[in-house]
Amino acid sequence: MKVAFYTLGCKMNYHETAYMEEAFKERGYEVVPFGEKADVYVINTCTVTSVADAKSRKAVRKAKSLNPNSLVVVSGCYSEVYPEEVEKVREADFITGNAEKFRIVDLVERRLRGELPRTFIRGVWKERRFYPLTLRHYEGRSRAFLKVQQGCELFCSYCVIPKARGRMLSLSPKEVLSQVKELVDLGYKEIVLTGTHLGGYGLDLNGEWNLAKLVKEIVKVPNLYRLRLSSIEPLEFTPELIDAITSSEKVAPHFHIPLQSASRKVLERMRRRYSPADYERVVREILKRRPDAAIGTDVMVGFPGEGREEFKETEAFVKELPFSYLHVFPYSPRPGTVAYTFKDSVSPNEKKMRAKALREIGKAKSLEYRKRFIGKELDCLVLSELKGEKSVAISGNYINLILDKNLPSGSVVKVKLEEVKEKREENYGKVVG
Repeated sequence: MKVAFYTLGCKMNYHETAYMEEAFKERGYEVVPFGEKADVYVINTCTVTSVADAKSRKAVRKAKSLNPNSLVVVSGCYSEVYPEEVEKVREADFITGNAEKFRIVDLVERRLRGELPRTFIRGVWKERRFYPLTLRHYEGRSRAFLKVQQGCELFCSYCVIPKARGRMLSLSPKEVLSQVKELVDLGYKEIVLTGTHLGGYGLDLNGEWNLAKLVKEIVKVPNLYRLRLSSIEPLEFTPELIDAITSSEKVAPHFHIPLQSASRKVLERMRRRYSPADYERVVREILKRRPDAAIGTDVMVGFPGEGREEFKETEAFVKELPFSYLHVFPYSPRPGTVAYTFKDSVSPNEKKMRAKALREIGKAKSLEYRKRFIGKELDCLVLSELKGEKSVAISGNYINLILDKNLPSGSVVKVKLEEVKEKREENYGKVVG
C-alpha cells in the first residue's frame, strides 16, 4: 500500500512526520509524495493561527480529491484542540490527535478494518508517557533530531500549544546520552535537541537535572561534531546555561530566542514573564562570549492592545539588536485562550502593515549578518548533494551554503563564503582544501 504525508506548522511537526514515515516504511508501506495517488494520506496539522486551520482543511480536501477511495487521516494540533471543527470536513475519514502519532500505523490499520470510530483522540493531558522522537534516517547521515522534552505549561495568553501538546515531560538523562551515543556511532555529525518547551527540560525530574547540565554531559560524548539547540525562552538562559552553551565549541553558535514583543505593556498582556531589558541582557551576554553567534527570534504583531506606540517600541528594539533573522507573525485569535476575550483588537490592514515593516527589517538584518562572513572560513556540515556538481551545507552559525563541489552528505568541510544574496538560502562558498 502507498501512503503520502502533508505537514503544516513547526519543526516538531516535520520531525514527527518523518517519524511516522519511518513507521509506515517499517510496516511495508511505500511512501510517495503528496500529490500522487495513495491509499492513505496523513495530514499533520497546525493550529497556531486561523490561517493554519484553513490550510489544514484545504490539504484534507486535496488529499481526497487525489484518490476518493483513500483513507484521509487528520492528525496533529488542529485535530487535537478543535476536533469538532475537523469533524465538519466531510473528506476527513479518520481524526486523531498528537499522542496517536506514535502508534499511527496500528491505528490506521484498525480504522481500515472498521475497528475504530471516525474520531479517536485520547487527549494529550491524559497522557503521562514520554513519546520518543529519534529520527535515524533524516537528511542522510548528517543531522539527527533528538526530542528530549514534550509539552508546555506556560499558558501565554494567546497560545493554544499547551492544549495541543499537554503536560511537560522530559526524557531521562540516561536515555538521552544513550541515544546521542547511538546516533554518533551511526555516523551522524550533528545532533539537534528538540522539545515543545526545550528550556523546561528537567523540571519534572525532581530538580536533579536541567538543560545546562544535559548540554555539559552531551558535549563529552566522543566523536560528536556538533550539538544544536532548538528554541529556548529568554528567562531560561540562566547563567549556568549561558556558560554551558558558550564554553564548548561543540555547541552550535545559533540560538533562537522568542521575543514576541518589545513593549512591556504588551508582554504583560501576553503573560510572557520577562521585560525587554531582560531579553536584551541575555542576547548581549551570549554575544559577548560568542560574538559570531546567530540570534534568531519570533515577533508577533497586532496583539490586542498593541497601539502604534507599542509597535514602535518593538520596531526600534528589533532594529537595535543584532538579530540574524526574524520570524514575523500577525496575531490570530485562538478560541479557548485568554486573549480570545480581549476587546481592543488591531485591524487586519494594520497587522499586515506592521508585519511587512518588520519583515523588511528582518531581511536587511539577515543580509547584514551574512555579509559579515564574506571572505571568512566557516566550519560546515554537508546536508545533501545537488545537480551540477554542487552540494548544500550548513555552518554552525546557521548559514546555509551552496558549495562548489559535489560532496557526500555528512562530510565536514571548511568553506570560504564568497557571495550572499537577499534570500537566506542563497549563499555561495568555496570548499577550502
